[in-house]
Amino acid sequence: TMKFFALLTVAFILGLDNPVAAKEKTKFDTKLFLDICLSKPKLKSSRDHRALQWLLQTSGKRSIQSNISNQHKAACWMLHDDPKKLSGGKSFTQRYALAVLYFATQGELHWKRKTNWLSDKSECQWFGVECDTFGTVTGLDLGFNDLFGLLPRELSLLTKVEEVDLHGNDLQGVVPPSILAAWRYCKILRLHMNGFFGALPTEIGFMTSLEEVHLFGNYFEGTVPTELANLKKLKALDIYANAFEGKIPSQMGGLKNLKELDLHDNNFRGRVPKQICERKLSFLAADCLDGSHKEVECDCCTICCEGMPNMRCFDQKTKQEVIVGQQ
Repeated sequence: TMKFFALLTVAFILGLDNPVAAKEKTKFDTKLFLDICLSKPKLKSSRDHRALQWLLQTSGKRSIQSNISNQHKAACWMLHDDPKKLSGGKSFTQRYALAVLYFATQGELHWKRKTNWLSDKSECQWFGVECDTFGTVTGLDLGFNDLFGLLPRELSLLTKVEEVDLHGNDLQGVVPPSILAAWRYCKILRLHMNGFFGALPTEIGFMTSLEEVHLFGNYFEGTVPTELANLKKLKALDIYANAFEGKIPSQMGGLKNLKELDLHDNNFRGRVPKQICERKLSFLAADCLDGSHKEVECDCCTICCEGMPNMRCFDQKTKQEVIVGQQ
């Protein structure tokens, strides 16, 4: 749709200005930006200048200045409308990252549940936000909540998240690599049943705490990154119903804790590597059903499926037709 491509265009333009991941921060003359929020009073207090300096350094001048960007909307909320009137620190960072997410996914217009969001309450009391006893955000649970749009790179500021559930929404575009690189403590990642596309970023290899990854029902394409082999704690990987292609990486056979692997309804070719078969997984599904549409050979799959146009799956032990992957 035109609306979607407009989102992509804005994201591309603003993405050129990407200091969130920058190692060196530019020092800005905040006096040049006192009327950055056009409908609000000019900034004047020392608190305003400290907060504005951080925002410019974190999201970049272009993003903060553009009145159509979600970073601008979140910044103006932080500077003028957040009742807490913070100027820095952990809570400031968390509230800003979450505010950008709220605006980027049209929280005001679309979200089903948004209790306490952008209120005077602690961000730990905002719907779907989970924190530890120290007030650090450790989880996002916003599945099936009508989030629409692109994931903002500012989510990389939430570096202590352990579980992220954004499944069953209308999230689109590519997953920003900087987010995955920052979520090194994340144990469970649920991005399934959205509209993500493009390659799965190799930065997922930095998420070495991951135990479960659920990506099914998107439009991811290209080859599966071999960096998945870095996820030594991984127990379950579900990437079915995407557009992955090429060979299944043999490096995944080195994942000694892996128990469940769902690869079916993709465009893989060749054979499921023996290194994976040697793991003797409790669940392994691939497009290996005998017939004219057989895509991969597999000597160890527990479930063999056939893709389009006759989508069906069979348990290899009972030879009975089964339904898999519907969660």
